[in-house]
Amino acid sequence: MSAAVADAEGEGARDEVEVLEYIDEDLRSFEQDDMVKAALAKGVDLRQYGKSVDDELRQVERDSIMDYIAEAEELATLHTQIKQCDSILDNMESMLSGFQGDLANISNEIKHLQDESISINIRLRNRKAVEGQLSDFITQAVIPPQLVTAICASEVNEAYIEYVLELNSKVRFCKQESSQRTMAYRDISADIEKLRQRASMRMRDFLLQKIATLRKRMTNVQILQQAVLLKFKSFYAFLLEHSPDKAAEVAEAYNTTMSAIFLRHFRAHVADLAKCRVECAARGHVLGDEAESMSSLFSKGPAKGEGAFKLGERASVLESSTPIIPAIVQKQGAAVYEESIWSSTCTLLVDTVSSEYGFCADFFGAGAGRHAGGSFENIFGKTLIHLLEHLEAFIAGTYDAIGVLLLLKISLAHDRVMVARGVSGLGDFFAHVAKLLWDKFFVLIEHQQQSIARTANPPPASLDVHPLPVVRRYAEFASSLQALAGGGVEQRVHAALSTLRAAMHNLLVGRLGQVLRGSRKRQAVLLINNADVVLATLRENGVGGGDDGRMFEELLEQNKGAFVEEVLAAPYGRLIRFVKATEQVLAQPGGEATVRTLEEFRQLEPIVKEFHAHWKRGIEEINVEVMKSFANFKNGMEILKQTLTQLLLYHTRFLDIVKKLFPDGAPFARYMITISTIMTEIKTYSRNY
Repeated sequence: MSAAVADAEGEGARDEVEVLEYIDEDLRSFEQDDMVKAALAKGVDLRQYGKSVDDELRQVERDSIMDYIAEAEELATLHTQIKQCDSILDNMESMLSGFQGDLANISNEIKHLQDESISINIRLRNRKAVEGQLSDFITQAVIPPQLVTAICASEVNEAYIEYVLELNSKVRFCKQESSQRTMAYRDISADIEKLRQRASMRMRDFLLQKIATLRKRMTNVQILQQAVLLKFKSFYAFLLEHSPDKAAEVAEAYNTTMSAIFLRHFRAHVADLAKCRVECAARGHVLGDEAESMSSLFSKGPAKGEGAFKLGERASVLESSTPIIPAIVQKQGAAVYEESIWSSTCTLLVDTVSSEYGFCADFFGAGAGRHAGGSFENIFGKTLIHLLEHLEAFIAGTYDAIGVLLLLKISLAHDRVMVARGVSGLGDFFAHVAKLLWDKFFVLIEHQQQSIARTANPPPASLDVHPLPVVRRYAEFASSLQALAGGGVEQRVHAALSTLRAAMHNLLVGRLGQVLRGSRKRQAVLLINNADVVLATLRENGVGGGDDGRMFEELLEQNKGAFVEEVLAAPYGRLIRFVKATEQVLAQPGGEATVRTLEEFRQLEPIVKEFHAHWKRGIEEINVEVMKSFANFKNGMEILKQTLTQLLLYHTRFLDIVKKLFPDGAPFARYMITISTIMTEIKTYSRNY
């Protein structure tokens, strides 16, 4: 009991504490009020101030009640109006609910109508489809009398095509399995078959008649193909589909006819042009020209058969794209090379095959692939065989390697044209032609290489050091081959050039060079002149680069240096030997003292006096020697300059040695020629050149 009392007292104490805390919070909040702050600031009694505030509130309350009583009538009116508005809104809500129900019913009706419309459309389409099928069936199942009359009796012309198309649809109808199960099929099948046979026979006869027209001479085949046969390509399509035997008969007749036409045309074209053909090279036209005598082989006269090795204007045939008209050539009396004949023939062949391929693809329709490919051999086989026979006959008797290479490039170019046009049929032909021509080309290259190898070695005294005819011919031939080494023939042509280059190097350096091994100067002149003529010819023909140019350039530079040393050795040999020997000794430790003990030192003054007495005459002799040795003016001028420059260098080195050995001046100084004096003399000869 006492514990409960104690707990109650404790809770009461806690409540009082909480009440006091709330009072404190109220007091703190009142302290923040502006009116309370003002009252406290004035020292007003808060109890009295609270009573006055309470009185003011009561007065405000009484005033409010009086205002309400004064406005009671208007408030009652407002209340009535609010009730009326509520009633109106209730009516509108009921009305809108009715509208919503009506709209739902309308939506259902629209959906029902849409479903009905879809159903009606489906039934309409089905009825139209059935109507169309029935209409087609009835149309195909009925044979109009006018169709029978037209197929059997009317003239075969462009109007006949429409009847054939109509008959074609009826024949296809009868071939359908679904049609064959109908009573209508039993009624019309026999009549349709008779019409098919009659139409097939008439179309076959018509096409064979038109094809036979192609055989007439002076007939323009392409015009007849385009203006007549293509108009009736539907005839062949009908035969191919419904009378394959008659279609094959028409195709065979066409193949046979066109084969004869093309063979006759190309045979005449080649034969007429062959009458104007000229041969550029014969068996004896070889680089080594071993058929000539030794004296003519190494003479200064014109090289025999050079035309066989010059390309000249013959390369223009590679740019030609127009066939030659034999009648014009014969009338003008012009001469043509084989490459012009072959280019004209290939151009005509490519254009003819392209045109024929396009016609066959168009005329023979669905069978274009089989016909154009499978019958190509039948149409052009004999023509291609004849062209190969013509080419083989030319190859067997020709020694014109340049002409063979031109034929090869022409064939490869026309093969690329056919590939670009997407026309097949001539790929195997041109591949076979290329093989024949490559084989012949390398046979001719070997023939030329052997002619170089068989060239006889003359006695040293009779060997002329000027450009040899064999080298001139080689230069022309090599430049011609290099000019043609393009368009897919580079690798093999360069291999051929390598063979000839090795043979020529062996002739000049290994054989003729050895003939003159006793005279290094004549050997150098021989190699310089011949290397120079090769380089000049290559540059003249615009093919100065390449392996030929590099090899002969190296040969030229090597022998220029050798010639310079040899030509200086005659007038200035003692001075040059002294310079070379003394420089080697001076390069060693104590070289100056060693030089003074040598025999060469005692020869120094005689060398100076000799040079003083004869140096101008030596330059004159060098000038004469160069002019005599080198026919090429420009090359001779360069070699003279190089020789005189080398003389000046030797003399400069000689003066340096004298200065080292006689630092205070040589006793024979008055005999020493200055560098400026020599340069003045050298300039005189340079101006002369």
